[in-house]
Parts: sequence; C-alpha cells; structure tokens
Amino acid sequence: MTNKLILKFLTAFGAVLLVAAAPHESAAQGIPSARAADSMAEFCRKGQAEYPGGVARMHPSFKFNICWWLEDAGIDASTFDDVAGTLPEHAGPSQAAWQATFSKPAQLHLERARVAEERGDSTTASAEYKKAAFYLRMNRLPKRVPTADLQATERAYAVQGKPLQRITFKTGEKEFIGYSRAPSVRRGSNEKLPVLVILGGLDNLKTEMIRHSDYFMSRGFATLIVENPDTGENQLGFRPESSAMLDTVADYIKTRSDLDASRVAVYGWSMGGYLGTLGGLKNDFYKAIVNIGGPSDSSFGQAHCKTAPAWIVAPYTVFANMNPQTTPRQAMCEYYEAFQLSHQLKMPTAVQLHKPILMVNGAREDLISRDEPASLAALGFNVTQLVFGDDGHTAESNMREHFEFTANWLMRRLKLEN
Repeated sequence: MTNKLILKFLTAFGAVLLVAAAPHESAAQGIPSARAADSMAEFCRKGQAEYPGGVARMHPSFKFNICWWLEDAGIDASTFDDVAGTLPEHAGPSQAAWQATFSKPAQLHLERARVAEERGDSTTASAEYKKAAFYLRMNRLPKRVPTADLQATERAYAVQGKPLQRITFKTGEKEFIGYSRAPSVRRGSNEKLPVLVILGGLDNLKTEMIRHSDYFMSRGFATLIVENPDTGENQLGFRPESSAMLDTVADYIKTRSDLDASRVAVYGWSMGGYLGTLGGLKNDFYKAIVNIGGPSDSSFGQAHCKTAPAWIVAPYTVFANMNPQTTPRQAMCEYYEAFQLSHQLKMPTAVQLHKPILMVNGAREDLISRDEPASLAALGFNVTQLVFGDDGHTAESNMREHFEFTANWLMRRLKLEN
C-alpha cells in the first residue's frame, strides 16, 4: 500500500444536504475558509483531502459521498458540472431554484427508463432509473422520506430481476425499513450465510449503501442495509437509545433459516459507525464491529465540539431537533456529550471489551476529534485501526482497498474460509 499508513485513528459522519447561514455565536456560526475545487470533475479526480472545502458554489457537506454516487449512477462528473453550473450561488436544497435544477434531468432519465422498460430493454431501463435516482437524491431534505429516490432505485433493481427485498422492523412504536440481500451463488446449497448489518451515515439513505452491500455479497455475506434514525424510512429519533434497533435486527436474523446467526457483524459508515459500535457492543449477538469514520467518545466531548467546523455543527444541531440559527453552540455541545461511549457504557463487560472493532479512516480527517485513539485505549476496547495517509473522512478515495481489508478482517474474526 504505497503512501498509505496503518495507524491508530478514527472519523465521523456522512453527507447532510443542508445549507445553514447563522448569526454570531449560534451553533452554525461561520464557515471556516478552506480550499475548494473548481469543479466536481476536479474534486473527484484528486479527492476530498486535496480540497477540504469541497466544490466551489456548493456547501462543504456535499463533498462526502457524491463522487461515488455519480460513479454508481453512471454519470460523468463533468455532466454533473454542467447541471450544477446553472445553480444560483450559495443555493441549497430547500430553495426552489435548486429543486428545479435537479428535477429537470431526473424527469428526463425517468422518461427514458419508462420507454426502455416498455420495449423490454431492462439493462437500459435500469441504468436510466439509477441516473434519475441520483438527481432525485440531490433534492432530498434532512429528516424527510425521499420517496422518489427510493422508488427509482428500487425499480432499477426490479427491472433486472434483482429486487431489493424490503423488510419492516419495529422498535417500540417506531418502524424502520431495510433491504435484505444475499449472494446469488453459494458455496453449498445447505450452507448458512454469515451476515453483515450495514448502516449509512447521518442522512445517508439505504440506497447509497448498495455498493457496500454489493462488495460484501461478492465475498459471501448476506447483507441487511438499514438507515440511521431520523433518516429515510427510519422513524426512530437520532439518540443513543435508538441503538436498540440493532436488537430488533438481531431478532429478525434469528428467524431466518438461511442465515448463520453465530456469524453476524455490524458495519457502520460515518455516523452509522457510532450507532453500529454502540448497538454492536450492547448486544452480544454481534461478533464483530466495523466503524468506517464514525465518532465514539472524544468527538462528542466539549473540547472538540467547541472547535468543530460550523458546517458540520449545523447538521448535528438539526438532528438534535434544535435550530442551528438560534441555538448556542454550547447548548448543542452539552446535548451531544451524553452520546460518548464512556457515558453510555460506564462499566463495559468482559465480552464488550474483548469484541473486535475495526476502525477505518483517512489521516487528513477534518470532522472528528483526533484524540479518539487515546479515548478508545483508555476505555479498554479491542480496536484495530486502518488509516490511509493520503485521504480524508472515511477514506473514500481508497474505498475499494478498505473494502477488501475489511472483508478479510471480518472473515478472520468470524472464522470464515476465504
């Protein structure tokens, strides 16, 4: 691995499509200056670590995930630049001009998909539905169900005879819906499949985590993709106790005769890494935890919270049901202090301390506290950490490499044959 480091490190959070202009001393106070790429094509070619400010004319939170959204949709970054170039400066998803800009190509691709489907061309129809879903996704708002995006994505897989199986889970009075998927080819007809439960980042839809599911299915895992609380079709509120959703998922897995309930791990991307780590530690059913760029302890501490970039503090505030324009940052920091693992697991059990946790990130992380390694060591958890020295949050530019590392790590921890 040239120019890459295996170190002890950690990260934080997924993309929130939000622009917050806020008064002095609010939770969303100011946006620090940082170098921005002139185009999405340039940004995707060089990576987020090269341009911490993201892409010119777009809010910095858009820098996360969008390059692989484009890749998965089969849309060239320069094509996106042509569309986004018509946006008014500093526009955001809540504005009519933004919605209209991305609705136009979405409708065009939906129409092409329908025509292709009518003539029986499932390959073209699927590709067009995926393109439509990308542009529809650009128009979604935090804490809203993105019905159009979900429908287009699900249709893209259904027309190819590979439907995304929707599973409805219930925790207390709240429901959340996930996708159950399994490899099409198995090593033995009677063999039960190991399972990987996949969570996206804060405001990452389950449709965005399909590429993760695809890779791990290629390595023999059945996957269950679920969304974070307050995201997509998850009705739970975003707070630590919502990690109980993983108990509900565990109960479901136990009912499946084709799944190996003794070999189940949880994989959390960005903020999903936090909830996956907390829920995976609380329930002994899960045998291993993968945390890709998720906060754990010091990232929720006062010291980090007071200095974190405002553009990330604003979404945190929204998911705490606070107004980022009027909420004092200190109030938001005090709210999130209770999320720390040291608060949630005051007396870890021997099983919790022994459970293997893999944490992956880029050395040029710009969201979470860099004191996380010391925090985790102080708590006594069994952590393996992989860091890419030339990358940023969640090491997205090296995604394929850390997929492979993660799959191999999981196979060893779950005692699976490669």
